[in-house]
Amino acid sequence: MAQFNIEELSLVKELPEHLEIKCPVCLGILTDPHLVTCCGHNFCGSCIERVKASNGSCPMCNNQNYQVAVNKERLRIINELEVYCSNKEKGCEWKGELKNMSTHLKKKKRRGECQYEEVKCQYTNCRERMQRRYLNDHEDSECPQRPFQCPYCTKEGTFFSITKDHYIHPVTHSEYLSTMPQSSLTAHVSHQCPLEPVDCAFSWAGCNDKPLRKDVHVHTADTKHMTLLAVACGQLKKENEQLKEETTKEIANIKEKIVELKKDSEKIKEDMKIENDKIKHEIVDTCNAIGSPLLPIDIKLGEAVHFYTSRCGWHMSARLMKW
Repeated sequence: MAQFNIEELSLVKELPEHLEIKCPVCLGILTDPHLVTCCGHNFCGSCIERVKASNGSCPMCNNQNYQVAVNKERLRIINELEVYCSNKEKGCEWKGELKNMSTHLKKKKRRGECQYEEVKCQYTNCRERMQRRYLNDHEDSECPQRPFQCPYCTKEGTFFSITKDHYIHPVTHSEYLSTMPQSSLTAHVSHQCPLEPVDCAFSWAGCNDKPLRKDVHVHTADTKHMTLLAVACGQLKKENEQLKEETTKEIANIKEKIVELKKDSEKIKEDMKIENDKIKHEIVDTCNAIGSPLLPIDIKLGEAVHFYTSRCGWHMSARLMKW
């Protein structure tokens, strides 16, 4: 039975409190349990043998005089513990005796019963780890380090090296073959490939043909484009006249609005002047009503006079005295 950590175990039934299944030395589940005579504790056989070989005392009671014996009863109990697979949380539904879990898991093996056990991809430079159930798909069609053969020259390598670094023939036509890195394919098709259909230079004038890039000059020289240009120019002239007419109307409308705004402005100024004059008269009338005139005023000797310094100004008093 392979050694398991206590954290890996998920027991079907709760473990009795008095049952000792954990090694005090390695802290794992007891493997080949050995009982010491000094204090009655159990240790993994390999763990207690290392302690004795180093002339060490008992790890539990520090007694140096003790004997060790295989605890077959404890081994049987541990082997028959009913547990869930350590990958239960990942989805594995297996449960069985602890002694059979190693066979179920087959740790570090590419093939095994538990499809939820994580294993490493078989290809050397691939560092991916995944559950067994995904391993075949990864190695067959996803791993960048999987073996791959160039479909054009049959050179062999990894998928990564062939598709990224290897020079292949990504563009093939019946009359033309271009050899280039795959990374240059898009730029080649967009700007260089002589057999790629492209828009006519006179597409703006109504030509819907798509000649091959290598035939563009021949196509452009076709006299039908003169007719298309004449029609297009006539249409442009018509649109220009229409635009000019619309612009003239718009300018006239703007001028009319400016005149109206000027009239409104003059009227507002006139109304404001009338309103200001009205306010001035009201101020004078108010001052006269309360008997306090505006400067300048006449003052008689010994007489006290109340007055305003200006319209809406300070209210003051004065008396002319003789020195």
